[in-house]
Amino acid sequence: MAEVLMTLGDIRFSVTEGAYQRLSRRLEIVVSRQARAGRQAARQVLGEDETIEIEGICYPGQRHARDRVDSFRALARTYKPALLTDGTGAVWGLFTIEGVDERGSDFTPEGIAQRQDFRISLGAYGEDAR
Repeated sequence: MAEVLMTLGDIRFSVTEGAYQRLSRRLEIVVSRQARAGRQAARQVLGEDETIEIEGICYPGQRHARDRVDSFRALARTYKPALLTDGTGAVWGLFTIEGVDERGSDFTPEGIAQRQDFRISLGAYGEDAR
């Protein structure tokens, strides 16, 4: 069985199923600024916003399925959050796919890309109040 680097819902990132080459994670503290006459602006922390970008390469027809990047788009179109976990079993939380970028190259005579570079943009879903 292949080593799993990460899973997003039912999507597995591994060497045989499409590894990623780069993962970027950003935490932004959302702050509201309120101007005040004759004083410094007041600031109030409203919460957090976490985003992740996963970039990788698929080789359709060689090692990976042709519909690999399509599976990212299909999950995005459900508009539902998916659980993100890493290969150690650590749970990163619920994330939604906010964007899928694809760039194909090395085309066959039939117009099929033999290389697909992809980037998936994820946004933390955030827990609802109980």
